[in-house]
Amino acid sequence: MLLSQARIANYRTVVGQPKRGACKVSAATQRQIDKIRKRCGELQSLSSDGFSEACSTLRQRLSGLPECTLAANVVESFALTNEALRRVTGMTYYDVQLAAGFALAAGTVAEIQTGEGKTITTALPAVLYGWTGKGVHVATTNDYLSGRDFETLRPVFEQLGLSAGLLVPQSPHEQKSAAYACAITYGPGYEFGFDFLRDRLLLRSRKQQRLGTEMLRVLQGLADTDLRPMQRGHFVAIIDEADSVLIDEASTPLVLSGGKSTVSTSPVIYQFALAVAQELSPNVDYQVDRSQRRLGLTEQGIAKVHLAFEHRPAGMLSRPLADLVENALRAQFLFERDVDYVVQGQQVLLVDSNTGRIHDERKWSNGLHQAVEAKERVAITDENETQARITRQRYMRLYERVAGLSGTVTGSEDELREFYRLPVVKIGTHRECRRVHHAMRFFADFESKAIAIATAVSGCLAKGQPVLIGTQTIDESQRLSQRLTQAGIAHQVLNGLQDQHEADVIAKAGQCGAVTVATNMAGRGTDIKPDERAIAAGGLHVIATTISTSSRVDRQLIGRAARQGDPGSCQFYIAADDDLIVAQAPELSKQMRGATSKMGECETDFTTAIRKLQQHCERAAVLHREQLLAHDRWHESIQTSL
Repeated sequence: MLLSQARIANYRTVVGQPKRGACKVSAATQRQIDKIRKRCGELQSLSSDGFSEACSTLRQRLSGLPECTLAANVVESFALTNEALRRVTGMTYYDVQLAAGFALAAGTVAEIQTGEGKTITTALPAVLYGWTGKGVHVATTNDYLSGRDFETLRPVFEQLGLSAGLLVPQSPHEQKSAAYACAITYGPGYEFGFDFLRDRLLLRSRKQQRLGTEMLRVLQGLADTDLRPMQRGHFVAIIDEADSVLIDEASTPLVLSGGKSTVSTSPVIYQFALAVAQELSPNVDYQVDRSQRRLGLTEQGIAKVHLAFEHRPAGMLSRPLADLVENALRAQFLFERDVDYVVQGQQVLLVDSNTGRIHDERKWSNGLHQAVEAKERVAITDENETQARITRQRYMRLYERVAGLSGTVTGSEDELREFYRLPVVKIGTHRECRRVHHAMRFFADFESKAIAIATAVSGCLAKGQPVLIGTQTIDESQRLSQRLTQAGIAHQVLNGLQDQHEADVIAKAGQCGAVTVATNMAGRGTDIKPDERAIAAGGLHVIATTISTSSRVDRQLIGRAARQGDPGSCQFYIAADDDLIVAQAPELSKQMRGATSKMGECETDFTTAIRKLQQHCERAAVLHREQLLAHDRWHESIQTSL
């Protein structure tokens, strides 16, 4: 179902038409906020029983009624939520947070700057829609953040008399069904999509049963809750870090695999394909384009593979040997250990490039995962069969209403409007941002960059300033950690391999003199709070060890510093041998190496060239998502015609 513009208009009669780029609270919204403040004053005098009765009255009034009824009660809902937050935490909403709540209720993506309290702001629309009892899905980028936000707000929801549930990946069917039965359900964005696919498979299997089978099991007292869909519909989705969930993660579809493939390739064949690949010559038998992550055999290479086919060991093949050899080459040249995957306990585990987290339940498809296993000389697993798939764009269109919030939406307005019909509204800050941006520094190689970073960290420590060093990969975090250790700098590392004490590491990262090296895990949603001595020393200093393919990801990292009016600073360190520069701009890499001093630092400012490179990567990513969506629409039209 497409997003209903008519229903969104109902809210805009109350809160006013959101204006693109508006950074101040409008007069219409301010009038509504004044009404909320007045009602909050009345609610504060209520006893616990009186407050519960007020919540119950509103819930009974809105339960199951048309959405237009919600618009007439938005002031009462926001006031009750504000009072519940005050009674549970002692905090109340700022005007800008209430304005953001109105924007979300109107079905928009609200750009709320990092550190402005997106977690508690999400509760405003979640409660408003939650009164209906139809189910609100609050999606985050990962299970850590969904669990953290859920635990933060659950007491508030309980104070309001609303049930709340948490989706835990790989949890039992019955447990997930209970979470979906709640008024408000928190979970990672991808898990909502995977559960939808699991429900589709369940419904498909039920259609294959003999007529009356399910009723017979009920009469016999054998009804199995695992035979019932987990999700009860798609009413409202509120997306935290909307640009990540709706744009970055939308570059790949959700694919649900399971069960052993009907025809599996024998493990010895994967090893044979690897041996054949190692005998081939680059630019003669195969071509590699690392910038586009593409690889293909030449005609000469295919001929060599055909000759090798005659000497293959005995075993089953699920696909042509040429495909297996190409996979072996991809595993060797396009997929890097501790960057794209890690090896733990004789298993190859995928690393999410957007979040830096390891997903042990995911696998590459079409034999690629087995090719990587052969490369790493671990036990080769069976290929799984693709059972269902859906793009994130198509899944989000199932909801009657979608809203989102993020601190880094700027630059993505057109894509959000085209793909999801979501306008963007910018929300002002409660306090002025005091972040200091230092000029980029450029180096010939990683070694000279690491030395400069260690020196800069020592300077911060001398002042008592905490430092967060953001890296792109697990491998880079480990290498930089080694350099800091050699320099005698005590520090903590947070990456996919060292994440057991994530909350504790984050909690201490803002303390005076703390040094933390982290992958993207310390980016989105991470709240690092400097202590008083750290604030006096200048606040958190963020060092980015390279640029990302998206400026939004970089803005998320530096957004860890100078939150809620605190001081803070940031600086980028770029090396000529950074993976992105080597792959996408080899000529720029050459220029940087040629412009370095004896200390390895460039004497030329390459900021403009770096920004142009990043913009090129962003345009390519948009094109890829457009092609994915076009293919999805074509596939949907074929299904409809059939």
